[in-house]
Amino acid sequence: MSEDGSSQVLALLKRWEKSNLLPWKVLDLEDRLAKEFRAYEIPLTAITADDYANDVEVREDLIYKLFTITHPDVLSRIYSAEELEMKDIGAEAYDEGWQNVFVPERTPQRSDPRTQPVLGDASWLSYNLLNIQHSTGQRSSIVLEQENGLVTGAKVYGMSEYLGTFMTAVTGYRESEPNDDRNYYSMITGDMNDESFMYYLECLALHGFI
Repeated sequence: MSEDGSSQVLALLKRWEKSNLLPWKVLDLEDRLAKEFRAYEIPLTAITADDYANDVEVREDLIYKLFTITHPDVLSRIYSAEELEMKDIGAEAYDEGWQNVFVPERTPQRSDPRTQPVLGDASWLSYNLLNIQHSTGQRSSIVLEQENGLVTGAKVYGMSEYLGTFMTAVTGYRESEPNDDRNYYSMITGDMNDESFMYYLECLALHGFI
């Protein structure tokens, strides 16, 4: 690391040490999300239990609420121009994605949605709808984890670097533990040589927490 880089790291570390940050209480963070991002709660089951269980960013035994953001003014603020461009998937793919919202499985023999069987149980509909809106920039969502009334983790759905860095600043990463096979998203608090911890400090600085 260069001398300038080392100085910046030390400066961030000192700002963090002076800040004496405490974990967010669940009600305080929920209020912040509602006011700053106009986020509102939707059923946690809108994302499947299998998705939570198979996601290394989520501790499914700690998740307790799912919030979502749909206000156009907020979305335009939290998506960069590059992210919006990446979400522009083209007219044909966009149309096909919306058709697939209402058709759980489509085969070559039934590629025309008009030939699909009549819909029965549509409990999967909200899941499909959530996914396509995440992928097309019409929605971002946040699942929160809590322990003893404190928010200790979060996962952002729908590509937004701004929202992702904000939630990293709010929650940090889980503490690294030996022999933990799910500790990719973890950090060693206070260790200047730990990349995840230093990224956490950068997120704190980016959003004005330190």
